[in-house]
Amino acid sequence: MKYSKLIPALFFIFSVNLLFSQVKLSAGPSIGLTAPSSDYSGTTIDYYNGVNYGLSSGVNFGAILKIKLAVIRIRAGLNYASLKNSGNSEPDKPNSFVETKQSMFTVFAGPEFSFSIPASPIVPYAGIDLLLTSFSGETSFQGVSRVPSGTYSMSGSTRFGLGLGAGIEFHFANKYAVDLGIRYNLNNLFGKKFEELPSDERIDSYVNLNDEQDPNYSVNPDKHPIRSSRSISVIQINVAFLFDF
Repeated sequence: MKYSKLIPALFFIFSVNLLFSQVKLSAGPSIGLTAPSSDYSGTTIDYYNGVNYGLSSGVNFGAILKIKLAVIRIRAGLNYASLKNSGNSEPDKPNSFVETKQSMFTVFAGPEFSFSIPASPIVPYAGIDLLLTSFSGETSFQGVSRVPSGTYSMSGSTRFGLGLGAGIEFHFANKYAVDLGIRYNLNNLFGKKFEELPSDERIDSYVNLNDEQDPNYSVNPDKHPIRSSRSISVIQINVAFLFDF
């Protein structure tokens, strides 16, 4: 009876030791370009009309950790991106001015699948991430219809999403790697929301993320311009320098 309990315990300990003896860690900083896509891109006219967020490309930087197990790798990390755009609010108002800025702070983690090329330092990979993104920002209006001139901060919002990626690692000196990757992130796949405020003014549409339809759009589109749900997605091209531990 004692041996029947001892053997499974020894097998479990052996399996755990075997698994963790093959664990390898690599980590390092990353930097790159973030390009908004779908409803996150567009012009400031689109932004004023509640159609798109009207943002242009910007830089991002962060850190990456890769946990290499026997049969799979786990990728995790942090990324901060800053995007902005400026222009007119309406085609017939050339003297109007809108400048919108948004920042994205993303925490991500997910499996990564790779394969080695014999006698080559190149390791291609592909993976999927679970994303938790925090949004913040501000918008300045000057000479814009139905919106008082001034600078307005956007309340912080958090959304869940998914990311798809692929890339190549270039290994050298048995300890270092340059990681060149491209990712497509759907940052607000879950948790879209419109924040209704008691003031009932058009400026309310711009002081929150408001990625869901305004329920009062059909009542008064001049004060409630967001007519439909909006998707926030970005394409990121990153390069990271990884150290093995």
